Amino acid sequence: MKRLLAALAVAVVARMAFHAVFLPAFEGPDEPHHLARVLAFARGPISEGFAGCSVGADVVAAVRAYPCAPALAAVYGCPAFGTVPGAFDLVRRPPAPAAAGPAANPESNQPPLSYLAAGLALRLCWPGIPAAAALLACRLLSVAFVALAIFGPLARLARTRPPALAVAALLALLLPGASESLARCSNDAAVFLWAALVLALLDADPPPWRAVLLIAVGPLLKLTAIPIVVFSTVALFVRGRRKTAAASAACALAVFPVQLARGWRWGGTLELNHATAAIAEPVPQALLGLLRSAYAFVKTTFWVGGWSFLRPPLPMALLYLLLIGAAGLAWRPHPARLAAHAAGLACAAAGFFVFALANRRYYGEWGGVAGWYLWGWSPWLAVAADDLGSIGPRAAKSLLVAEAAFVVAANAVWLSAHGRLYGW
Repeated sequence: MKRLLAALAVAVVARMAFHAVFLPAFEGPDEPHHLARVLAFARGPISEGFAGCSVGADVVAAVRAYPCAPALAAVYGCPAFGTVPGAFDLVRRPPAPAAAGPAANPESNQPPLSYLAAGLALRLCWPGIPAAAALLACRLLSVAFVALAIFGPLARLARTRPPALAVAALLALLLPGASESLARCSNDAAVFLWAALVLALLDADPPPWRAVLLIAVGPLLKLTAIPIVVFSTVALFVRGRRKTAAASAACALAVFPVQLARGWRWGGTLELNHATAAIAEPVPQALLGLLRSAYAFVKTTFWVGGWSFLRPPLPMALLYLLLIGAAGLAWRPHPARLAAHAAGLACAAAGFFVFALANRRYYGEWGGVAGWYLWGWSPWLAVAADDLGSIGPRAAKSLLVAEAAFVVAANAVWLSAHGRLYGW
């Protein structure tokens, strides 16, 4: 079993590294905007990086020079895929940059800590790095964060839990959607590593200062860390460490004065958008729309399709949902940390509800919340599955075989479809 787990861990890192170099430049959703936040810290005054208001002219020029998805072409005027090969273009000779000026950054709402860390690393290692090379460096840094989590805190967590859980979790990380979330230039891989560190910390008996400091870091990386903050603080409170729980919750709230100091206002990724109209549709229709958003969220956890949003074949999407349904766990007679997991899941559900409504009000349709957010939570969700449920050895073996077969098929279909789209 140890050899199997080691092989799967290496396979996950290799799959994500392949994704980082295979994916065309800026094809990861929101990559130009995340990259601009990193480069603002890498090149200019820290105050400009802290504000993070604009996409630099060199980033805009790089986006315009590479082939891109229709969503980017509509904004930046880059050539469409098919004019030149897109796959592996970050490791080929770069095209001549196009003339460009700066643009507004719709990711300026994101907290600064992840961008600060990546930007300072680039400032120290390669101060004048070109935008396209910085994009590849940020993708590989994200892969490094995943590797650190897998071979560090997640390996420690696996030692005290059923081996089948670790196998299932590593197989899940081999799905295309995991790489699409965690091997792109963004702050999601930093949340994944942070979540793994928090879960490993809670398995031990940490000194108060360490728990408070680590838990407080999460929201400064990305606000999707808040459900794990809720879980962690409730878990500490129930364990009897009430002062540590209260201090952790209070320090986690530091993200709000930090964001206010940046000129931030509430609104998630829709912060820079104008005011939106009310949802003028009957309640039953709105409820169906919410269900559609939930379906889209779950479906796109295994396949987003890059910024081209290339959809998976419908039979494969349905098979994925069927596999999730078949993997239902039996409820433990005495589930561990039930109140903490319930609080965290309730917070995650509330966040999804608010964000789905915000997307509907701005874009005018339901279903716009992609499932890449879930992968930052996946260390916590895996632990929650073990704390709350169990599955028999025979059923576990059958489900693992089915999961492995689906993962292989999904990757083969994903690579074939995207290779045709991008061009080799």
